[in-house]
Amino acid sequence: MTDSAPEHWTTLVGPSNWFQLHHPPQWKSEERQGTLAIRPADSDALIAINTVWIDEDKPGAFPGLQDIVDQFPETRYVTEAPTDSIGAQESVQGEAVLISSRKWWEKLLTSRDWRSWTIWSFRRDKLLLVITLLHEGNRDPELESIVRMMLASMEITDDPADPPEVFAQRALELARAKFPLLKIQLTEKFQIQIETSRLNLGNFYRAYVREPDSFEKALLPAFTTAVQVQGWGENETSPPLEMVRDRLMPMLYPEDLWKDNIPNIVGTPWVAGLVVLYVVDEANAYWYVREELLLKWNMTLEELHSISIENMQDYFEKDPMEMAVATTDEGTPSMMMPSKPDTYNSVRLLSQSFRDRMREVVEGDLVVGAPGRDYFVAISMKSAEMLAEVKDQVRNDFQNSDHPLTDRLLLISADGVSEFMDEIE
Repeated sequence: MTDSAPEHWTTLVGPSNWFQLHHPPQWKSEERQGTLAIRPADSDALIAINTVWIDEDKPGAFPGLQDIVDQFPETRYVTEAPTDSIGAQESVQGEAVLISSRKWWEKLLTSRDWRSWTIWSFRRDKLLLVITLLHEGNRDPELESIVRMMLASMEITDDPADPPEVFAQRALELARAKFPLLKIQLTEKFQIQIETSRLNLGNFYRAYVREPDSFEKALLPAFTTAVQVQGWGENETSPPLEMVRDRLMPMLYPEDLWKDNIPNIVGTPWVAGLVVLYVVDEANAYWYVREELLLKWNMTLEELHSISIENMQDYFEKDPMEMAVATTDEGTPSMMMPSKPDTYNSVRLLSQSFRDRMREVVEGDLVVGAPGRDYFVAISMKSAEMLAEVKDQVRNDFQNSDHPLTDRLLLISADGVSEFMDEIE
């Protein structure tokens, strides 16, 4: 980071943790087709952030800024721009027409919509960041000054993690090297298949992005477990109910991923885009209950849910959840969260007795963020001034969680759990 941003600015984390960019809190960010965009409030201006990755196995020169400028339909007044104090490798500025006239005579009869632009490039190892400021009218020195402040405060990792497609190929090569006699292949939806076992690489990739040196550490235990499953008999893959009844547990999961990736797994829709799935807890792993297994057990979904919740209650009675509690200046509890991560922390929100105890502590309703499987944060409704900050943190944690759940907020009241619908900006 070349310079620091104002403390009240919002932090935008780039794909694969490649960079962090700080911008005024009123400006809005969005992602479209792999491009990040930041839009100033009440303005037509746009700051677009594009990333280019050049793989050593596919040699090719990084595009220069002139290559990018040439993609505009028409340009004029193209000159070099200063790069001092922001660490850019290259910068150019000029004006461009974004949509060409269809016929030459239309150019004579139609007013030209010229837009001012400035482009900066930043290079780290195999990664190239290209940032473009584009707006209507004459060049806006005040706007450019703010954008340069943003760029001066940008933090770019010196050792960027591989992008998802490169990570997946490396995972395939690792699995084949460790288990050369097995049939292993990449499948759609960012998954790897080892014989009959299919692993979603998304959770492993999030762990790798946080610690790029942990590539094998993140993957090998899961690969080994998948290989061991190949030797399981019917008692392991389709056990009698009596063998696993005491190890049935509930597990929260994003509903859209459930429908897309594992629709044959038994599930109960809940709130805020979440679904309750059911797992058999093993010593160092868990596996999901399939629809055909529920039929074999001659059990209804309601019965499975009831047994799982009861087992979860027993789990926390044997190993109580320690909660960290923050208080107001008057000593009133305002925020609470689990003191340590646990696979079943967030799913405990399904327990009415647990929710009732939390409401007793704060003497009222709570807003809860459950960005990941292993943790949640609960805020007293009496501490409404904290909600905006918590909402931002939940969104950030959701993006970086190994087992993400939801970036929406929940409301715990006497009526149960619902999605917290109030808009917090």
